[in-house]
Amino acid sequence: MSSLFNKEIDGKIFNFQQLEFNNETGYHIDVKDDEGKRWEFRMFPGDDKQGVIHGENLPEWILSLESDIQTAINQFE
Repeated sequence: MSSLFNKEIDGKIFNFQQLEFNNETGYHIDVKDDEGKRWEFRMFPGDDKQGVIHGENLPEWILSLESDIQTAINQFE
């Protein structure tokens, strides 16, 4: 199975690439905003095994979709 997939969330296409870091599976994710700017971040499981977004200066609209992004990952896995 490929470790790459994309999913439309809230009208935007999110691109996911599975990665391993310190024996944990996480995802590198990127998405373009309405102006065409590409935002990149990572998501790794937190203490409760739910994904936590890691990135710098991310807009609120990405952070507000954290649970939807986790749902997309769960559907892929």
